[in-house]
Amino acid sequence: MAKRRVKKEVPLTRKQISRREKERRQRLILMGIAAFVGFLIVVILSYGFYTEQIVKPRSPVAVVNGVPIPTTTYQKRVRLARMNVDLAMSNMEFQKSMLNPDEDQFLVNFIDQQLTQLQIERFAANGEEFVNQLVEEELIRQAAAENGISVSSEEVDRQVEEFFGYYREQPTPEPAPITELITPTLEITPTATPTPMSRQQFDELYTDYLTRLQEATGLSGAEYRETVKAELLRAKMQEFVGAEAPTSELQIHARHILLETKAEAEVVLERLNDGEDFATLAEELSQDPGSAVEGGDLGWFPEGQMVAEFEEVAFSLEPGEISDVVESTFGFHIIEVLERDENRELDPTMLEQKISEAFEVWLLELTGGADIELYWSPDKVPPE
Repeated sequence: MAKRRVKKEVPLTRKQISRREKERRQRLILMGIAAFVGFLIVVILSYGFYTEQIVKPRSPVAVVNGVPIPTTTYQKRVRLARMNVDLAMSNMEFQKSMLNPDEDQFLVNFIDQQLTQLQIERFAANGEEFVNQLVEEELIRQAAAENGISVSSEEVDRQVEEFFGYYREQPTPEPAPITELITPTLEITPTATPTPMSRQQFDELYTDYLTRLQEATGLSGAEYRETVKAELLRAKMQEFVGAEAPTSELQIHARHILLETKAEAEVVLERLNDGEDFATLAEELSQDPGSAVEGGDLGWFPEGQMVAEFEEVAFSLEPGEISDVVESTFGFHIIEVLERDENRELDPTMLEQKISEAFEVWLLELTGGADIELYWSPDKVPPE
């Protein structure tokens, strides 16, 4: 048997040993760099996750007199606003689909205007203006607490129930007028009466809504109730502030004739000066369709209801006086004041307007005197 040869190892030269050591050090350096880069990437990703998921949601979009409004609250409310607008737009689109464009052109145009307004509101919910709404809510909440005004859980319950169409006490139907009871014409097909919603139906509807609300916006049932509470609190504060609004003020009872040109108005003024009847001329010639049929009668009104040029002259006249020709953006007026009352009670519509105006002024003053810090930025807007 032949002997097996064993290969004799040749000793490395110094040059070879040096090169191998150099290569080993280079590999270690590269491995160290790769490990550091990997670690750095993990740190950056972790920091990004921490910032987006923890820091940003906890950071406020605003601080109102030391009270923060968290970004999470802002984002949930934005989603709620979007949801409400989308539901309203869907309802409008459905109503529009039921109309005949040729026969119902007025209604179609009206719905299109409403849809445009809703689109504007949806866009506004993504901007800084929406934060201002939340700031107002917080200011109202603080002012209500200072004035001992609150909303009970019972009031929130009832508001939610009625929003969904459930009423604990069903309204008693009003008896038909005697003239209707004795009419000889009988309806063969009875008029359908809506069936009142039961408590069980409300509970099912509300539970389903809260589930969809949680999925779409992240709002819990308790947080949704807080939004309802904020609305009720705003209404109570408006009533509280409005209690200081005057219920009566200077008003005049006036009528006018509106013409398109100054020349036409001057001719009509001459006819009035010659003794012709104001109401007859107004009915015949006035370009104001709302008052012409009433002989130009505008009824009673306080200052702030008409355009400035009209009011300046009208409130300077004494009862029985007729003005010269007055130009406004609507055309050329001839005005007659019939009555003047320095302290006339406001009608319900005007009183409501005055209360609303007083509340808006109060809210502006409240905002101007508050310590408000805004931290909103576009990156805080929740994605669609």
